[in-house]
Amino acid sequence: MDQKGQIWITKSLSEQQKACAQNSGLEVKEIALTKIQHLDFPKDLPKAEAWIFTSQNAVNNLSQNNFAGKVYASGKQTAIALKEKGFETKSGDSETAQSLAELIAEDGVKSALFFCGNIRRNELPNYLAKKGVQLKEEVVYHTLLDPKKIPSQKGDALFFMSPSAVESFAMMNEFDTELDYYSIGETTANTLRKKGVQKINTATKASFEAMLEQYATQNK
Repeated sequence: MDQKGQIWITKSLSEQQKACAQNSGLEVKEIALTKIQHLDFPKDLPKAEAWIFTSQNAVNNLSQNNFAGKVYASGKQTAIALKEKGFETKSGDSETAQSLAELIAEDGVKSALFFCGNIRRNELPNYLAKKGVQLKEEVVYHTLLDPKKIPSQKGDALFFMSPSAVESFAMMNEFDTELDYYSIGETTANTLRKKGVQKINTATKASFEAMLEQYATQNK
């Protein structure tokens, strides 16, 4: 493969993701532009038919594993994190919060707890509200911007996994037209567009692995 340049990953990777990057044979650099501050997991939780997780960060301090209701997860890494905590999850092909919300509504869930961060997307809460699902949010982590200067060069690629990473990048870097930009989903892509980026490669599935595969395909 005629590789164009280095790939800059703007978040901390899991061990599985690091292994995936290493096995790809691509030159990958990891430089996290956000930090996660985990909060104490709430002890007295209101009753609900279902628990919802859309980020593995929300699972980190989960201490209760005696919940008998349905547990929903979007994304492979979130489901893996919950399984390690002893939970079986329902996710189907739900790689996004929107598709997960549709699954929850189809299952006839009437009440749910949504474990999330202080910066979360609106698709899931808005969709479930329209479907009459009583949703209670529990903030279990905070996303903090951690801007850094990235020593990128012409032909390098930047991988963004969240709108927060885009905002953090903008604080100390320019959106150079000689760089290639990859986003994990449409929300992140829209944030890049607001910064003036016109050419964006958006992953077909919301995963790091899908982004790497897309990059490799486009740079054979």
